[in-house]
Amino acid sequence: MNYLRISLQLTALVFLFTACTIEPKKKVPLEYQAGQKEFHRVCAGCHGADALGGWGKAPKLIQKKFIKENFSNGKIASTILKGSSSGAMPSQKNRVSDQTIKEIIKYIRYSQAQSGISN
Repeated sequence: MNYLRISLQLTALVFLFTACTIEPKKKVPLEYQAGQKEFHRVCAGCHGADALGGWGKAPKLIQKKFIKENFSNGKIASTILKGSSSGAMPSQKNRVSDQTIKEIIKYIRYSQAQSGISN
């Protein structure tokens, strides 16, 4: 009986966590798909699908404030690893590798360029 109850509880938890996954809405070329996948795994819960905003939790990253000239790749990497200086964004260092960060940044820059806000 306990085994059945535990199995049902675990199944419910797995369903809950997988049902809440934020999925991308846009198709991207193959070279940006790894970054898109990792962005949606690590960042989209707060920054929204395709970096377009997340229900007031975090800013959309597709805006001039975050283009490379205003917010460097190094600053994005640092923010991912250490969290934001305001404390609003927690560190994601336990969820990413250096390669993951590079792919996420590449995807964000591609998305910004596609939106027309950066070159």
